[in-house]
Amino acid sequence: MPNHRAAPGLRALLAPATTRRGFLRLAGTTAAFGALAQLRVLPAGALGCAAAGPSGRFFDASETEILTQLMERITDTGLPGAPRVRETRAVATVDTVCLGLDPAVSGVLPLALRLFEWGPLLFDFRLARFSTLSPAEQDASLHGWMTSRLALRRMAFMGVRNLCFMGWYSQPEVWPLIGYQGPLLRRGAAATVPA
Repeated sequence: MPNHRAAPGLRALLAPATTRRGFLRLAGTTAAFGALAQLRVLPAGALGCAAAGPSGRFFDASETEILTQLMERITDTGLPGAPRVRETRAVATVDTVCLGLDPAVSGVLPLALRLFEWGPLLFDFRLARFSTLSPAEQDASLHGWMTSRLALRRMAFMGVRNLCFMGWYSQPEVWPLIGYQGPLLRRGAAATVPA
């Protein structure tokens, strides 16, 4: 059975690429984040056809919580009528999309989420995890990812940010906030052709 979460370990990603294999691993990881940053919102029907993994989920419970907190900060509109991420299926949508992606692209995501979680300790030298920070501190941590001197860190931010936007803006509860009325043709509607 193929491993849908095959990914290099933290040590392999952070080690200097002094060998050909290390360079190729770094290039592959960068390409994976680049591909994730280019994903676009899929029609609701396309999400149902994603292949299910052994557990039917791509992310485990702790990774799902990290993704939820990241999505809450990345998609925060500040609008009073905006639904909370936890009130939508945005995270479940991202999970389903990741199940259907090539493992060469999606395999880096679990490690990336853990790096976001431990980013305050690894990059800011703070004895804290992302999930324990206040919203303002979380925003500062994400800003550090977005403006980092490390290209791989910026690419990881772009990939995760794109997944968060894709999951969030594909939810019907969010559509009124952006003035989108929904699809013109409802799912299952039969097209009639005049005789």
